[in-house]
Amino acid sequence: MTKNSSVYSLGDKVVHRSYGVGEIDSIERKPIKGVEVECFKVKTQNGYYWFPTEGLDNHRIHPVASQELIEMAIKIIQRAPEDLKNDQLQWKERINIVQSDGDILAISELVRDLAALKTTKNLNQYQTQALKTLEDRLLREWAASSGVNVSSIRPKYRAYLKESKTYFQNDDKIRKK
Repeated sequence: MTKNSSVYSLGDKVVHRSYGVGEIDSIERKPIKGVEVECFKVKTQNGYYWFPTEGLDNHRIHPVASQELIEMAIKIIQRAPEDLKNDQLQWKERINIVQSDGDILAISELVRDLAALKTTKNLNQYQTQALKTLEDRLLREWAASSGVNVSSIRPKYRAYLKESKTYFQNDDKIRKK
């Protein structure tokens, strides 16, 4: 094994856009396109994945969000949802952008808005799956950042969402008057 990356070290928690939160478990050599490359081995809840220790500009992987960023995400969840237009193409485009970007603040906004939309109508299958996947990503990163398990975060998350839905429902009642 050669030198360790200055960005990541053994034991660091990282987030992969597709695989979620994991912890760097070890460094191993893996063949990539026929060449042996030094890689970080990351243990997740569902298994392992590897990524090269060099060229760490990989947009699919980032360090777990800081507590400050998590607090910003919580404030977003607590706010009233954005205008919930019923344009399926706009929703699909927004979901695709947020899922590919992986930004915790954008995820928080979309989760809040989809959860509020769910209180007024049935979500389609794509929206339902996106809400489930993004909630899971948000809660896992929040828990990893806070050093606790997801089950201790979930009640707080639901209470914050309830606040935003209350704003939405109250605003909706005002608009109907």
